[in-house]
Amino acid sequence: MRLSGRFTLLDSAPDGDSIHFIPDQPQWLQAQAPAAGGFPPRHSALPGARALRWSPRGAITVRLEGIDALETHYLAKGGLGVLSQPPPWAEQAAGALLRFLGFERVVRGPDERILGTEPAATRGAIQLERVDRYGRAVAYAFRGNIHGSDLAAPSPTSTVLASSANGYLLQQGLVYPVLYQDMALNTLRWLYQQTQQVRAAGRGLWPMDLTQVGFAWHSLQEFQQRALIWPKLYRRLVDQIGSVAHAPLASLAQALDQRVGSVLLWRQGVAVSFADLLHIDPQNHRVRLLVLPEEIAFHSD
Repeated sequence: MRLSGRFTLLDSAPDGDSIHFIPDQPQWLQAQAPAAGGFPPRHSALPGARALRWSPRGAITVRLEGIDALETHYLAKGGLGVLSQPPPWAEQAAGALLRFLGFERVVRGPDERILGTEPAATRGAIQLERVDRYGRAVAYAFRGNIHGSDLAAPSPTSTVLASSANGYLLQQGLVYPVLYQDMALNTLRWLYQQTQQVRAAGRGLWPMDLTQVGFAWHSLQEFQQRALIWPKLYRRLVDQIGSVAHAPLASLAQALDQRVGSVLLWRQGVAVSFADLLHIDPQNHRVRLLVLPEEIAFHSD
């Protein structure tokens, strides 16, 4: 479902895969996603859907579908506080997203919140796919006034994906892919192919990526400073280490199995435990992912 409107930044702290959006027809959207119900899941009319969360300014938070930017201010579980991944890729992704959407100047405060922008807002559109458990609109984002029948298709075409902010950031090598089991097959294939191409070209963050090479887990501080890895894995690791004080690395697989459960190797059609896709070496304090991120499809958040 396509919605036109304005992208806005004031009083928010956007990273490389999220942005605030004010729809042109908020009353219509609110009627589709009332507080007691919610917007239907992808392309369905199932009851009991999740509700969109609205800001006092009339904006919704858009989480960009299919991509995962490095964390700039992740609130980890277990009392670890706000964590970040190694610079500069998170900041570069955030900057590239805002420039793509037409923001020419952005002033941030010490806490990463936006204090001022030029222009104040930019025109654009989103193609809404679903609402996640946090009330965010999971969508593809587009700049300017968007026209064309492709955006009305049940699932985004390769042309639509390539013209989105999501696709741009992925093709620049500034973000990782993240795939879900209820995505259309053409979307899964496009995300897979684009990631393969940008990795082979050595673009952006990929030459420094340690997700499959392996990374050390000696201390949380060292991990934050040096481990450039898939954010989907990063969040699960820091949440686990925060949830169980001084948890030994040897117990990580069992903990992840309980926390994440099964995922789908979508190209083979095989469901496996997420923990089985990790090689954990407690003796040398190292962890690595055994398959490529774009081969894994998760259950929707």
